[in-house]
Parts: sequence; C-alpha cells; structure tokens
Amino acid sequence: MNHATSSSSVDIILGDLVLEDMDRFCMNELFSDVSFLVGDQSLPAHSVILAARSEYFCAMLYGGMSVLNERQIRLESVPLEAFKVILRYLYSGKLHISTLDASCEVLGLANMYCLLEVESALVKHLLENMTVSNVWMILDMGHTHNLSQLANGCLKYIDNNGDQMLEHDSFQMLSKQSLEEVLRRDSFKVREVKIFKAVCKWNRHNPNEDIKSVMSLVRLSLMSADELIQVVRPSKIAEPEKIADAIEKALLPKNQNLPYRCTNYPDKDVKFLNTSTEGIFIDLSWWWLINCMCVLPSKPFDTWNCAMEVSCDMTHWDRAGTGTFQLAIHCEYITFTTRPVRYIRMVDTESGRTDLINYVLIQVKLKKN
Repeated sequence: MNHATSSSSVDIILGDLVLEDMDRFCMNELFSDVSFLVGDQSLPAHSVILAARSEYFCAMLYGGMSVLNERQIRLESVPLEAFKVILRYLYSGKLHISTLDASCEVLGLANMYCLLEVESALVKHLLENMTVSNVWMILDMGHTHNLSQLANGCLKYIDNNGDQMLEHDSFQMLSKQSLEEVLRRDSFKVREVKIFKAVCKWNRHNPNEDIKSVMSLVRLSLMSADELIQVVRPSKIAEPEKIADAIEKALLPKNQNLPYRCTNYPDKDVKFLNTSTEGIFIDLSWWWLINCMCVLPSKPFDTWNCAMEVSCDMTHWDRAGTGTFQLAIHCEYITFTTRPVRYIRMVDTESGRTDLINYVLIQVKLKKN
C-alpha cells in the first residue's frame, strides 16, 4: 500500500533576540549615519531603521522632505526625554512611560509622527489611569491632538464625578475651550448653583478670559429663587435681566421642558424597590432621561386599575404612557416620549389615591430607537 505523505511550511517566530539586538543600536554611534539635535543633546540614529519603522521618518530622510544630506538634524520644540522614548520604541517596540506628563509629551510626538500604534497604546493607558487630579489635563491633551476617543472618555469620567471635579485645584487651570464643552453637556451631573460658584472661582484665576461666553452656559433656570437672589445676584457676573428672568421662572412650577442635566445610560436597566407604607413614591435622587418603565409587584395582590405619574419637581405631575393599566402579578411595561424624570408615583385611576399599594419594583430605562 502506498502511503501518501504531505508537508506544509511553518513559520517559527523567533523575534525576541532580534528586538534585543535592535535595541542595542538605539542612540548608539556604531553604524549611525544621522543624528538628531534635541535641545543641546545630539542623539545618534540609523536612517534605514527609522525609515523602515516610520513613514514620517522615511519621508524626512528619503522622501520629499528629505534631509539625509544633513548629518545632523535639529528638532525644534521637541521634548528631549519624550523623543528618546519614541526612538526606543522605533528600535525595540517598547514604550517606557514614567509619569503623566511624560505620557502626554510622548503622545504629542506620536501624534505628530503619525505613530498610530503608540497613540492607541497611550490613549488606552491614559483612560485606564484617569483620576480627579489629572483628567482635566488629559482632556486638554485629547483636544490638542484631536483624539476623540480620549476626549470622550474624559468627558464621561467628568460627568460621573462632577462634584469632585469642580472642587479640585486643577479645575482652575482648565482651558476655556474644555470648560465650555463640559458646561454644554446635559449629562454633567452637578447642581447648577455649584457650577455657578465654580465658574466664578475659575474666573478669578483666569481674569483675561471672556467670562460672558462661559456664564451663558450656566443654566440659571435650574436654580431656586433663593439661590439666584443670595448667590448669583451678589456676584455681579451674570447679567441683571437674565437673573430677573430666571427668578420669575423659578417661582413657577418646574416642568420637563427645562434644560435639566440628566443621568443618561441608554439601554441600561436601573431598579428601584418601593417599600414605603404610604404608597408608591420613588425619588430617583437625580434627574434621569428615560422613556420606559417596567412595574412589577413584589407581593401578589388583587388586580388594580392604576397609572404611573412622573415629575421633575413633585409639583407638576404628568401621566406616563397612554393611560391606565391593570397591575396584577405580571410585569407591566410603560413607554413614553423620552423626557427627564426625578420622581415617580403610582395612583389609583378612580380615586386618585397613591397609598393603595406598597412593595413594587420599578425598573426605569432609556431605550434606544
């Protein structure tokens, strides 16, 4: 019997020693044919390695922007230690980052030299190491280099830690561009009077900036009349007519049409268990942007004709959904137009009473279309 034999080629990767050998040539005079003058320090390099590893350096050394005939290339406004990190990466594939400042400087060079792998790695590193003390700096870095993933990650962190962000000393150093971007956000979860006080403090540290454009983003209509009279008016920063208009509106019942700053978690279920003995009334603790509720009794009881009502201020209540429903042992889904909600209550459709049932699990949600 003839036995057929087959063979296939296999690539066995032995790359570690190659990288180690390449790394030995980094900033080494041996075989170097070019050097970079950064500040007052000359760094030897090898044009063929740099050209092979980077399109930017390939163009610099061999392409249309070629300077290969120059033995020494001066790099203006380039941080020395960050450039050394970039060189080490090009030779060895390693990134050595010691501090946040160093990360930001290296990120700036990676962005300039179109090193997408380095850029992506540093964005991931910065997002994973954000803190209250550094996120403003990282946000400004994201804007400076048009890194939307980095900037968006910072903004989400800021949304969820708003009170701490405004209290930290680094807030005073925030650029006007980033401050205005944060104040425009409907999801920046901080009480408006606290935002106003923080903006006033920022203005004292940045007196040359146009405070009017910043102040126009503070939502005076969300403050109480007392806050407007006792805090805003004495500051003399906001325009008197705008204060007067806000005070007039503050004396009226609030409604869902005000520009609330809302918690916004699309397609995330949030459960609230009502255990009050005085009926179904739930305070969500903050304004949530929702368009769906699921109501489920935690105890069996007779069928009850009822309706759900929602409010932003406990004064003005609106019926959620199309009307009444029969609540029994099964879950009842209620959908309505997306809107801010702070308070939820269940009412008896015949008597209007809110105390006929207790122990209900209510799940709120913002469903994507």
